[in-house]
Order: sequence, then structure tokens, then C-alpha cells
Amino acid sequence: MKTAIVYYSLKGSTKKYCESLAKESGADIFEVTEKRHRGMFSAFIPGCPDAMKQKASVLTEGPIDLTSYDKIVIASPVWAGMPAPAFNSIVKMLPAGKDVEIHLVSGGGSTEAEAHEKVIALVEKSGSKVVAFKDIANPSMNGPVK
Repeated sequence: MKTAIVYYSLKGSTKKYCESLAKESGADIFEVTEKRHRGMFSAFIPGCPDAMKQKASVLTEGPIDLTSYDKIVIASPVWAGMPAPAFNSIVKMLPAGKDVEIHLVSGGGSTEAEAHEKVIALVEKSGSKVVAFKDIANPSMNGPVK
């Protein structure tokens, strides 16, 4: 099964996690970056309200061609209980009919059930199927990646 890992990372924790996951699994890995450079302040204002509203951000890359992959892992930090806006931009790239795993990296290690439902609904609206949802404790805050 050919797998792609597509992720956004603000401060490097999600990147570190995805690089480890790609090394273990042999998956291809793609990092997306936002056109708008965010510091901590702009990540929280307006980033958190945008995350809560599931708004997409403008990425510096064009769409990544994910059609040849059987499974796609999308990873993102959690802002205000929801994936960062770049996550929503990645979802817009999904081709229909793909198996998708969602990996959310957060300081608390888990998101609320209501957030899970909203995120799963967004992915499934693209025509893909969520096959796994993982909350990952932020490695830089809670010890090494497991």
C-alpha cells in the first residue's frame, strides 16, 4: 500500500513526529507551508478563530498530486481544539476515494469528541474515508515520540 504523509508544522513538533512516522513506515512525506508567515501571536490571532471555523489558509505550494497513493496521512498541530487552518487546505487537495488517517499533535494529547466529528465530516465531504484518528501528545512538551 503506497502511503503519503502530508503535514503542516508551526514550531517543528508535528514535523518531527511526521519524519519519524515516515522513516518507520517508508511513506512519502510532504510538508506544506502557509503563504502568510505566522509567529506565535498570528498563530493564535487570527489563527485560532480560523481553526475553530475550519477555514483554510493559503499555502505556498500548489496542490500536491495525491492520486497515486492508497492511503494519505494528514498531520497538523491543534489550535483552539481544532486542526490548524493549513489542515483544511490539505483536505481540499484530497482526491475522492482515498483512505485517510488524521494525526493531530497537541500539547494536551487529545481533542474533544465534537472536534473529531467535525474534522472527520470535513474529510469525508471530500469523498475520502477516515480509517484512523490519532491524538498525539506533543513530543516537545510531553517527552519523546512513541
